Amino acid sequence: MDRKVYFSIVSHNQTDLIIKNFRNFPKNAWGYSVVLVIMDNTGSERLKQFCEEESLLYYHDGMQRGFGANHNHIFKWIKPSENDKFVVCNPDIYIERDQLEKMIRNSGECDIYSPVVYFDKENEEIDNPDKHFPGLLNFVVSFATQKRLHYGTRVRTTQPGWISGAFMLFKPSVYQALDGFDEDYFMYCEDIDICYRAQKMGYEITVDHECYIEHHAQMDSRNILSKNNLWHIKSAFKYALKHKKLHVLNIVKAKRWHKDGLRQEDYMAS
Repeated sequence: MDRKVYFSIVSHNQTDLIIKNFRNFPKNAWGYSVVLVIMDNTGSERLKQFCEEESLLYYHDGMQRGFGANHNHIFKWIKPSENDKFVVCNPDIYIERDQLEKMIRNSGECDIYSPVVYFDKENEEIDNPDKHFPGLLNFVVSFATQKRLHYGTRVRTTQPGWISGAFMLFKPSVYQALDGFDEDYFMYCEDIDICYRAQKMGYEITVDHECYIEHHAQMDSRNILSKNNLWHIKSAFKYALKHKKLHVLNIVKAKRWHKDGLRQEDYMAS
């Protein structure tokens, strides 16, 4: 039986990023066929041509959808089988061939899986692997100070509260059982929400420290009063209301990694 790893990638005028990060992407890895599925949210002849040249699945129907709605639409379109894997992946993700092989191998029967995520591999700038579920006050502090108190302490945990939507590998039956992302969120917090719901249903979330990817994040939501920032604020309130976390503030003792990856210093007391 031909097993497939589907990469669900959504473009919002991000043709250059997709071409840069996914040109000559492997077609096979660890006994799986690797299938890139590109959802063109805005319409680009150049992106369509690239997909044709690279034999990638291309989809564009003229509809403007949010993050979760786009990935849900792809999932329903491709209909992955139980033996497949379904990966939600940002256009700004870079994956080395050997890491792809190991991720597919190591993810095994994981319900929801992520490798370690580096913002800058050369300088050891890593995304926190031990994220905690936030309350509304966490978001308020984050928007006011740019300090993500619920983002964890960079402890080497394998079972975090949630993982970033920039890269999430799902067992298809788990994604199906969760009804995918909540489409009431247009952008931001869908990843926290789906992980929260998954854990409530008894599914496990795994961070694999043997593998890594690079996420060259744009951080658009941190630009005050930008469209992305306003979407983030709206989603934060939606998440807090939905899960009744209006008066919760998760404060953890967080450590910032230095460039050498060895010394650490506290920047928030518990």
